[in-house]
Amino acid sequence: MSCMNWKKDLIKVFALLVVLLGLCGETAAAPRTIKVGHTGTKDHHYQMYLEKWAETISKATDNRYVFEVYPSDLYGTPNQLIEGCQLGTSDMVLATGSLLTSYSPIVGVLNLPFLFKTSQQACDVLNGPIGKEFEDSLAKRNLIVLGWWENGMRHIFPAVPVNSPEDLKGVKLRVINSAEMIDTINAFGASAVPMGFNEVYSAWQLKTIDGCEGTITHMLTQKYYELTKTAALLWYMHVPNPLIISKQLWDSIPAADQAIFVEEARKMSRFSFDFQREMDAKEIKQCEDLGVVFTRPDREPFVKLVQPVYDKYRPKYGEILDKILELTR
Repeated sequence: MSCMNWKKDLIKVFALLVVLLGLCGETAAAPRTIKVGHTGTKDHHYQMYLEKWAETISKATDNRYVFEVYPSDLYGTPNQLIEGCQLGTSDMVLATGSLLTSYSPIVGVLNLPFLFKTSQQACDVLNGPIGKEFEDSLAKRNLIVLGWWENGMRHIFPAVPVNSPEDLKGVKLRVINSAEMIDTINAFGASAVPMGFNEVYSAWQLKTIDGCEGTITHMLTQKYYELTKTAALLWYMHVPNPLIISKQLWDSIPAADQAIFVEEARKMSRFSFDFQREMDAKEIKQCEDLGVVFTRPDREPFVKLVQPVYDKYRPKYGEILDKILELTR
């Protein structure tokens, strides 16, 4: 073999090695890690929803993304994560919808009581044109909503049986820090005490509050059944949980992957609403097995009591409120 041919062969070998190393580098590229937090416990439905969604995204994108799911505010409280997503310092949060009013005034309409008769109405509204209006308004504040997930209709968990509004007089109930929810609980005759979700159990033990409002799932996952053996099934409010990603992170994700994120989040929205409806009856039975006695008050006296709440907020939510009521009344 001539020296010239040997050099040519060596160059070919080096060229092949460069190509192979390049391919190996592409194949071995580390997946992108995305953090997402929520306020529920690790056995709350939130955790299951997020894990299922994350697994689907990873598979659909050939494992280009790895999601770290943090329960129990371990990544930050909902308020902190919403603000962090807006600023680009946090990745994602399964947020409490009632906390978004300060970012988009129209989203606060969802905090009004008895707005939806059933969770199916909430699902249809949030996954339709009205939900898109909410999303567009939040996008202007750098908060990208991928989907609206279910948390269940809300009830009253006081330390005394409630069969009518009179039974709530003077009862201190923890609420989300939402003006509309505070006004609603006060209108019922109780005393609303806003505080963080993960502060409720200890505050209840210390008698700072006499109970709280929430979903049946909360009664189980937060172990409220250890603190009270009575609950009132009132179905008085629906607070959705939007899956939010920061715009800064969103803009760095390729359009094809963005489409997958949104499509799977919408699928999970439908799944979460269907799942929660199935779980309601099961969870009520679980609570009863733990000694909880449920009352089922007539809702009409409570509906009448919150009319002043609607009067107060109609100037703020008039147009969007009318759109929702056209679909739900």
